[in-house]
Amino acid sequence: MKKWRFLTATAALTLMLGACGTDESEKDSSGAKTEQTSDSKTAANADAFPMTVQSLSASRETEDGKKLTFEDVELKEQPKRIAVMDYGFLDTLDALGVEGVVAIPYGDGKGNLPAELKEKYKPSSDLQDVGNLKELNLEKVAAAEPDVIFISGRQAGYYEELKEITPNVIFIGSDNSDYLGGVEDSIDLAAKVFNKEDKAKELKATIDEKKKAIQEKAATYDNALVTMYSDKQISGFDNGEDSRFKYVYDSFGFKPAVTGIDTSAHGSNFSYEAILKANPEVLFVIDRNNMDVDALKKDVENDIIKKTDAYKNGKIVYLDGVNWYFSSNGATTEVEKMDEILNELK
Repeated sequence: MKKWRFLTATAALTLMLGACGTDESEKDSSGAKTEQTSDSKTAANADAFPMTVQSLSASRETEDGKKLTFEDVELKEQPKRIAVMDYGFLDTLDALGVEGVVAIPYGDGKGNLPAELKEKYKPSSDLQDVGNLKELNLEKVAAAEPDVIFISGRQAGYYEELKEITPNVIFIGSDNSDYLGGVEDSIDLAAKVFNKEDKAKELKATIDEKKKAIQEKAATYDNALVTMYSDKQISGFDNGEDSRFKYVYDSFGFKPAVTGIDTSAHGSNFSYEAILKANPEVLFVIDRNNMDVDALKKDVENDIIKKTDAYKNGKIVYLDGVNWYFSSNGATTEVEKMDEILNELK
């Protein structure tokens, strides 16, 4: 196997402590304690290392059937150069205020990142474009000289090769058994590594607040059906174990209009007749192709769909494919996804 090795420079970590640096805080003239100094916070964070970090899933099966086991990672110090191969986790790092991203799969400008991230993380001399979500350019990953690499399911097949660049490869994908819990776990993981625990509490509190709101909204409907539109084809998703969007039912609280769909991560080859037979009160349509909404409606709202209760009652909800398909599991994108539903179902 080809080795993607390179020489990295090492730097000594010097902690500049003041005369009172041994205390966690100082007192002002009134005797009240003030906040920690910047230097003492840095020292406290340095004390957290070396740090053992576990991937969010212990193992994963690749598309070709190979089972991978993800090893624990021993970080000697806080990573300064970060490679992020998952858009959702990039969103989480950005929301936490983590700096130092040096490589992402930007896709030569065609990557389906949320608009703000696409603008903020444009490739430059300091930020490598290392391919797309499923096809990585390992030479460019190596050229970025990352201290740590974060991957998810789409890049799992590269795990062993990425470990030749750095042993610090962390899998941040999780299963669907507790979807929003998995999102919060990824926030906690990032917060632990990058010393952002306070900000993580804020992000998780917002997610919990939105979760309660969407569950209350979902309880007002008898049932719903999640579909995805892509290249003139429509797919259906129920709450089965292999369903990519089972969390809409399990975590968000919508009751499935139909069960037992022969589905997978990419959905079933559903039909408009099947949608009419299920006759959902709410019909979710995830736009994988990021189409113009009017064009999408023209394709989807045919004579068959117009017979459904969802259409008659104005409860067809079109969802942003970038957030729902490409950037899921992010601290910000998950809130935006829930807000999208809440706003459409007022």
